[in-house]
Amino acid sequence: MEENEELKSSPELGQHFLVDKKVIEKTVLESNLSKEDMVIEVGAGKGALTEGLASKSGEVLAFEIDEKLKPFLEVIEKKHKNLNIVYGDALKFSWEGYNKIVSNSPYSLAEPIIKKAVEANVEELILIVGEKFKDVVLENKSKAGVVTNLFFDFKPIIKIKKESFSPMPRVDSCLVRLQRKRKLSKEERVLQGIVLKKGKIKNAIISSLVSEGKTKNQSRDLMKKMNFHDDVLNKPVGSLTGRVLEQIRNGLKGFG
Repeated sequence: MEENEELKSSPELGQHFLVDKKVIEKTVLESNLSKEDMVIEVGAGKGALTEGLASKSGEVLAFEIDEKLKPFLEVIEKKHKNLNIVYGDALKFSWEGYNKIVSNSPYSLAEPIIKKAVEANVEELILIVGEKFKDVVLENKSKAGVVTNLFFDFKPIIKIKKESFSPMPRVDSCLVRLQRKRKLSKEERVLQGIVLKKGKIKNAIISSLVSEGKTKNQSRDLMKKMNFHDDVLNKPVGSLTGRVLEQIRNGLKGFG
C-alpha cells in the first residue's frame, strides 16, 4: 500500500508515526506479552506496533482517532481475530478487564492515559513518552509525577531518537515501563484513596482516613494539622496539584 502525502503527517492530532523497526521490536519485547494478556493500544497509527501486539497477546483493543488510517489497520485486523480496532477517542471508552497498555501515543496523552489506567486498575503500561514527561515523573513534584509514582513503579527503558518517527518530533522520546505497586504503606493507601475519590478534597481526605481506621473526628483533627485554607479543601479532587498532594503526604507522616 502506498503512503500518500496526507497520511505522512497529522500535526493537528499530534501524530508521529514510529518507523524504526528496532524500536518497534524492542517495545513489543519489553511488553512481555503472553496469551493471557488483554492489551490496549492508544493511537494505533498505521499499525507499527499493532501487529506485534496481536501476535503475542490474548486480545488487543486498539484505538485510533484518525479514520484516514483505516486502510492500513484493516489489513492487520483481517489477519488477527483477537484484534479489535475502534476509531474514536480511547479516553471515552471503558478499559475495564484489560491488564496492559502498550502505546506510542501523542505526548499530550501520556498523563490522561496514566490517570485512566489508574482508575481502570491496569497492571502495567509500556509507553513511548516525551523526554520532558519522563523527567517530570522522575522529579516527582508535579501532579503528574506524584500520581504516577504513587500508583506505579516507573522505569525508563531506552531513549528514542526523534529520527525514529515520521514526521520527526522536535524532541527525543523515551520508552518507559509503569508497573502497578503492590506493597503500600498506610500513607500511600490514604493518598491513593484521595486521588480516586470524587467530590471535595476535604471529604476525600476524611473518607480515605476513615477507610484506614481513623474516626471522623480523628480524621478532621489530622486534616486541620495539614494547615489547608478552606478554599483549597472545598475544591474538587480533580483540581489537586502536586503541591497540595505533597502537603497531604507531609501531614500523613507517621500515620498509623
